[in-house]
Amino acid sequence: MSQVKHLLWDIDGTLYRSTPKLVEAIYRETYSRISSRLKIPYEEARKRFVTIYSELGGATATILKLGLSRELIQEAVESVDKTRYIKPDPRLREMFEVRLREYRHIIVTNTSKRGTFRTLEILNLPQEIFQGIITADDVHRSKPDTEPFEKALEMTRGFADQHVSIGDRDKVDILPAKKLGIRTIFVWGISKLADASVATVYGVPRILDSWRRQSEPRKKLLDAHRSFM
Repeated sequence: MSQVKHLLWDIDGTLYRSTPKLVEAIYRETYSRISSRLKIPYEEARKRFVTIYSELGGATATILKLGLSRELIQEAVESVDKTRYIKPDPRLREMFEVRLREYRHIIVTNTSKRGTFRTLEILNLPQEIFQGIITADDVHRSKPDTEPFEKALEMTRGFADQHVSIGDRDKVDILPAKKLGIRTIFVWGISKLADASVATVYGVPRILDSWRRQSEPRKKLLDAHRSFM
């Protein structure tokens, strides 16, 4: 087990817990746009989206499956005033700047660059915390495709198991990362697929500390072996 150096962060639903009202507002905007673009009733648009989403697990992938532009989901998300649902989070900022300051942080999100920067602004997280930002604008295929994670590995030039994908959805944040050998932490709940689960995002440092303690004996053994050789 290599020592973790790079943390790959999802944004929406991960750095903050999505409220039912926020999710409902975003989906309402999404269904309305699908209805308008496909010229079908709102309820039919909703049913089509829900059916495909349950299979694919990603909103962007669902929109593409419907034969629509990926920009539709970004338009829907950005049309919602998030300041009504999420607020600045001093505890989250302290976690990054103090407890996780030794790690390299990279955003890997299906949100647009504009939407990502807006969310960071609302949460009062400086962009400088993140050494890399990979958004829907930077890839051809969004999560659950592995392309965003592959781009992150290219960015860091590190081994896959030196990275941890942190997110709130199995199909989008956990499974594609594990395909590449990236370790995973599921936040705001329990996942049977992730390497670890935490009740809140603030529990991530505890998991990383635990993994570090596990890797230390092996590192000492390898160092001793190198000295002997």
